[in-house]
Amino acid sequence: MKNARLIITVLLIVTICFASGAAQMTPDYDSVEELLLLLRIDETLARTFEQMRPTFLQYFQQMVAGELTPEQLQIVEKYMGKLLDLMQEEMSWEKLKDDYIRIYMSVYTEEEIQELIKFYQSPVGQKTIEQTPILMEQSMEISQKYLMNTWPKIQALSEEMQAELEASFGK
Repeated sequence: MKNARLIITVLLIVTICFASGAAQMTPDYDSVEELLLLLRIDETLARTFEQMRPTFLQYFQQMVAGELTPEQLQIVEKYMGKLLDLMQEEMSWEKLKDDYIRIYMSVYTEEEIQELIKFYQSPVGQKTIEQTPILMEQSMEISQKYLMNTWPKIQALSEEMQAELEASFGK
């Protein structure tokens, strides 16, 4: 009987310790939200859509150049604008926020979130936040440069694949 009480007591202590340790490991929702707002995720999403809009419309215009009348192009542009408005609304920070917070909560502990908040509040953290969009833009330019250099090889592979597929249908 004494052994049973001792085992139950030990199990109870271990359970309490584990539960309190697990509570410390899972970050607080509000802490994660504070971090994400500090990172200006909401502003980044809005800015991304604003930057994407003219690029997307220009790309589309190039795709259909000469295929549509000016009147048809105007109609399509109107609906492209509506589509982009819909995407911006459906992918707004308010709609994505809970999912972003859950992702961070699944990766970081509360202690790590607090350390991240302290870092991003520091001068170098603030500089990182401010410079990240510039670094991303320049990184994309580098990727595009290499993609453009690789494009002829990609086209050649595509043509080779298409020829092989066409030959396989003739068999």
